[in-house]
Amino acid sequence: PKAGELTQELVLLAIAKILGKNSNKIEEISKKYKQIEMARRFPVMCPGCPHRATFYAVKKVAKDAVFGGDIGCYMLGILPPLNTLDFIVSMGAGEGIVHGIKKATNQKAIAFIGDSTFFHAGIPALINMVFNKSNPLIIILDNGVTAMTGHQPHPGSGRTGIGEETKKIDLENLVKACGVENVKVVDPFNLKEMEESVKEFLEKDSVSVIIARRYCQLLAVRDKKKEGIKIPKFEISREKCTRCGICLNEFACPAIKKEGEDFVIDEELCTGCAVCFQVCPYKAIRVKE
Repeated sequence: PKAGELTQELVLLAIAKILGKNSNKIEEISKKYKQIEMARRFPVMCPGCPHRATFYAVKKVAKDAVFGGDIGCYMLGILPPLNTLDFIVSMGAGEGIVHGIKKATNQKAIAFIGDSTFFHAGIPALINMVFNKSNPLIIILDNGVTAMTGHQPHPGSGRTGIGEETKKIDLENLVKACGVENVKVVDPFNLKEMEESVKEFLEKDSVSVIIARRYCQLLAVRDKKKEGIKIPKFEISREKCTRCGICLNEFACPAIKKEGEDFVIDEELCTGCAVCFQVCPYKAIRVKE
């Protein structure tokens, strides 16, 4: 195993040693297990995740840019088919590295950082970009929580770790207080606006920040169900679908799958985000009646 990693085998061997049991059987089972070829697939962002929409839009209009990543759910953007992150180093490092790239080269550069990661480790790097007259584009993926580790609140959530209401730190004002003049809040579910905003801000001669704001879809769906709000479901028209595969192979929402020659949307997984509706160039995706 990797350094410091605990596997079932190591734990079982340790317990067997403590109890004075024979560990031969454990090792035998472990060897057989390693011979089994497991089904392989890359981990993916959840159905309806706003980060997927952001990555998809950015990738369409900034093909020649360097993409810096950071720590959070959006790390999955480095994997196929999105392939939107060129590097991930450590928490808060994405902005600093992108700043260095802009100072050393003429390449367009974009750093993606989550809202909670920005509060925790992204502010100094942003100030440094302003101070040193750099001009990368920073996209803060604002889903309102620290989603990857269990939806814990952060300074921008408006509540403490024990659920008490508290002062909500305004992300826009915080970014402006760092000296950034080009700041815009965009809903990532609006692909056209996101694409246009990215194109505009990449041409600025000073650091720019787009706040891609959309509440974590898992929590949004949960809240709607609690309130009794019906979640729309989408389907793919067999008549209009040309089987181009963009929805599955490029946008890659887990709710979209292939059955035989047809592309279908799994109603149980669909969260009604409607981004796939915008992605399909043939208008083959529609709200299910």
